[in-house]
Amino acid sequence: MAKVAKKYAKALFDSAKDAGNLNNMYEEFSTINEAVQPEVKKLQELDADPQKDVDQRRRFVTIVFGHANQYLQNMLTILATNRHLGYIHNIFTEFEALYNQFHNQDYAVIESVYALSDDELASIDEIIKARTNLSKIMITNKINPELIGGIRVNVGTKVMDASIKNDLAQLEKQFIRVK
Repeated sequence: MAKVAKKYAKALFDSAKDAGNLNNMYEEFSTINEAVQPEVKKLQELDADPQKDVDQRRRFVTIVFGHANQYLQNMLTILATNRHLGYIHNIFTEFEALYNQFHNQDYAVIESVYALSDDELASIDEIIKARTNLSKIMITNKINPELIGGIRVNVGTKVMDASIKNDLAQLEKQFIRVK
């Protein structure tokens, strides 16, 4: 499934980039992704339904996604043909990763014990940019009382842990080694 999603995402990304339509494609695909999120199960059922032939699935795409730009319509038609409509979210996730990489940006989740102020988030944003060499960070502040204090930052697969909980765990490991 992951390989399939990557192939579709890469093809759509390359087509949008070549057409100079990358930002519009991202916005439109994002809207479609949000709209189909609650309906993924039904799309998977449509893919698996032996009663639905190729023409019915293609007609479904035309009716539901007829407003989409031609590149998205083409991809969605191919998905319908290959019984892959249930992969729309996975394809969007892969497309978004390519889009973020192209724009040198990523999402960051900052966990803290309390809601951080705009100034604190701006300071952390600068630190993250310096450590990751990213141009733009889209930050979400998540409350996590288990941290006791400090923060934990997740950017992609990287974790920067400056929490008291982590400090205590490291201290505990040092005491265990001394025994």
